[in-house]
Amino acid sequence: MARFIVIHSAASHMTQDQAIDSARQLIASLPPDTEWLNSWWIPGEVQRLFCEWEAPHAEALRAALKPVTGLLPIESIHEAQPIDPQWYK
Repeated sequence: MARFIVIHSAASHMTQDQAIDSARQLIASLPPDTEWLNSWWIPGEVQRLFCEWEAPHAEALRAALKPVTGLLPIESIHEAQPIDPQWYK
């Protein structure tokens, strides 16, 4: 399964709690081949949400995220490969 980083922009008035509520709703509607792994909320004047996903391909992920794009528009989707810190010890 491919791994992706999705970068969302968020309105300046949006709170982390609102993002969490949206994520809860999204998780309940995900197809079985798409899995949310992790997210990072970047607060500030221009807020961002960085999310790590596994999905068959970028277009499948884009389709799965459609329910939240009104609140959290997708800036970009990047296929990514993990790097394990243990490799450098």
